[in-house]
Amino acid sequence: MGRGKKKSFGSKGRGGSHVNGERKRYKKFEELARDNKSFRKYYTTQQIVSEDEFPELMETMRTVLPTNFRITGSRQQATDIREQIMTEFVPYIRKVRIDGAEIEAPHPLPWYPNEFGWQFSIPRIALKKSTELANFHSFLVTETEIGNISRQEAVSMVPPLLLDVRSDHIVLDMCAAPGSKTAQLVEALHVDVAADQTPSGLVVANDADYKRACMLVHQINRLGSPNVVVTNHSGERFPTIRNDVHEAVQFDRILCDVPCSGDGTTRKNVRVWEKWSADDAHALNPLQIKILQRAAYLLKTGGRIVYSTCSLNPVENEAVVAHVLNHFEGALRLVDVSGELPALKRRPGMKTWKFMARDGSFHDSPETVEASTATRGTRRHLEEFLPLSPERMDELHMERCMRIYPHLQNTGGFFVAVIEKVAPISVDEKKKAAEAAERISKRIDARAAARNENDKVAKDGQCVETDQPVCKRQKVESGGDEEMAVEGIADEAIADKDLADEDTADIDIADEDSADEDAADGTPNAHGKRAPYLPDNPREDPALRENP
Repeated sequence: MGRGKKKSFGSKGRGGSHVNGERKRYKKFEELARDNKSFRKYYTTQQIVSEDEFPELMETMRTVLPTNFRITGSRQQATDIREQIMTEFVPYIRKVRIDGAEIEAPHPLPWYPNEFGWQFSIPRIALKKSTELANFHSFLVTETEIGNISRQEAVSMVPPLLLDVRSDHIVLDMCAAPGSKTAQLVEALHVDVAADQTPSGLVVANDADYKRACMLVHQINRLGSPNVVVTNHSGERFPTIRNDVHEAVQFDRILCDVPCSGDGTTRKNVRVWEKWSADDAHALNPLQIKILQRAAYLLKTGGRIVYSTCSLNPVENEAVVAHVLNHFEGALRLVDVSGELPALKRRPGMKTWKFMARDGSFHDSPETVEASTATRGTRRHLEEFLPLSPERMDELHMERCMRIYPHLQNTGGFFVAVIEKVAPISVDEKKKAAEAAERISKRIDARAAARNENDKVAKDGQCVETDQPVCKRQKVESGGDEEMAVEGIADEAIADKDLADEDTADIDIADEDSADEDAADGTPNAHGKRAPYLPDNPREDPALRENP
């Protein structure tokens, strides 16, 4: 019989923790600090907003976040629930007065499609003083249990919308728990599919934490969709999935909502104020870069990645995106989404920022950081914490990143970057692209030869004049093998269009410089640079051992 932990018979219900032998009393929610000198100094120096605007940002970040929810389910169910809220609840809530004060009625988010995203700010105490509010609260609880409504922060709804998921896409959510964004992705698969049919696409929801993955399963079960697979892997080591013929499966869309310091969530996580430190971002930056790099390998050429955090820190946001884009040398590019969700207020990505050492000093260059003001691990990644050259930051179009600040539309703080893969990255991808290019080149040469032979035969007068296109279905001998000539001028035009479509479908190759692709073993390429070893399958890299 195993030995269990001894039960404590001390005082009950008083809470607190022991510090230096003394009990530290837990503070009430109202007593928690909502300011941090280091936080204020850091973001004032980084100039994330103008000097005149910063007090408004700070004041908003101290207030309580309003409640947001999203209507889910099939298109018909969602429409019915939306109409029910608008007709049965909103008109009556507008008439409610609590202690003589008006209550803000629930209202749709102006930027969420089809008015399926909602927001309201009703104090908990008001629910007990009004029958209308209590009925509305009971309605939300019931519909949430059924799966027709999901509680979700407003800014958290943005990344899945920008991912542009369609019913035939294979989608990966690399850091999926607790599952609110995953639910949006699953719903996107079913949007244009009849209720009695199943989409051909699939969502793979992954999380590194086993318990959170189990919670993810519980959340997804409410949707009742067969198009979801839940996995438990580290995001930066997500394994290569292979199909029946042992080919690597790549994804059409990937969501990277990576672990972050969360300093954009102070309106709901008040303890962030007292625990905040610039070192949190320094510790997470290397992991965030690895997750985004792994996503780039798993993505199809022409596919889309959305990278997002609930942090305002450029070390976790623009620094990660800029260094990953620079690492792949043109294979990835930022997508301009300024025209999408036009009612969503946002600010462009940053191009300059500074590194804050432990002594509170700020630095533009790694060379100016003294060893005593940063840990060894921090010093190892200093270059990744700082921006690239101004010219390179302009080339990468870092202004296409999206910053959402709490005071703009009464939300939390958030960062979003939409990335498209425009060229193959891995050795396998480049090999397939080269093979496809060679195959298409041969087909083009064969058709050109057939066309020339057809013109020659027509010039010699060997074609019979009819109402049909010239030399229709005429056999031409070429090199001892019989090939069918193109069926007339009209058929040639159709064939050329089909070939162009095939070219687009078969291959999307980078410039011809990629023909001298970097060797996987790190041998120098044509430019004289030694490429890093970037395995297609991380399991084969001894530095990336599989999870126990």
